[in-house]
Amino acid sequence: MNGLVDHYNQLWQERYVPPYVTSLFPLLETLNLSSKSRVLDVACGNGILGKCLIDRFQCLVWGTDISKVALAQCNEIGYTTELVNLDQDKMPFSGQKFDLVILSAMLEHVMEPEKIVKIAYQKLSPNGCVIILTPNIVWCFNRLLFLLGRWDHRLMGGMKGHISYRNKKQLQQMIKEAGFKDLNWDYSVFCVAGMSDFCTRGLSGWLIQKLSNLRVRFWHSLLSFNYIVLARKPNTIK
Repeated sequence: MNGLVDHYNQLWQERYVPPYVTSLFPLLETLNLSSKSRVLDVACGNGILGKCLIDRFQCLVWGTDISKVALAQCNEIGYTTELVNLDQDKMPFSGQKFDLVILSAMLEHVMEPEKIVKIAYQKLSPNGCVIILTPNIVWCFNRLLFLLGRWDHRLMGGMKGHISYRNKKQLQQMIKEAGFKDLNWDYSVFCVAGMSDFCTRGLSGWLIQKLSNLRVRFWHSLLSFNYIVLARKPNTIK
């Protein structure tokens, strides 16, 4: 585990801005966020989403991560943070409820993603929302690599620590079983996680950045690189 922690400490020292994070900015604009909105950013990294939430909407933001380096940057932004290993530790902020929980590119990093989605449901106030972003394991390029016997999650910018993948059917079942309703799906064209030269420099880096905010309109399971889901906790107050 120390090797993985060291990896993320080094990663976030680079002040890296992941394209998959910025691809969520348009979705945040569609939510009714305000200075009263309470947001929990799980596995928050260096706080790029939280900075948008604080600067744009004046939200109150809490965050967890496995990296002390990342959390130090989040504290500078204005987060309330806790150092957490989600495979071992309980979710902090006991007794608190949130209007929005963000699970951005983190379910693939934990042993039991179903557990995390259920915790997100428990942490939400009635009528609160969860945002989930996670890779599509059956993306067309992955299918080709599987066929050729060449698949490796680190190709095309995949990061260390990816251990849990879901297709759309499995992801949908997991979200619904947690209790969420009104699932709204979106599909990013090509939005990688890595910070290799291929992903960040030259023509390939420029192209990846340009594609980050584009969405797939058909053949979603085949063509989408990431699944993006907005789901709501039912208003149970009678």
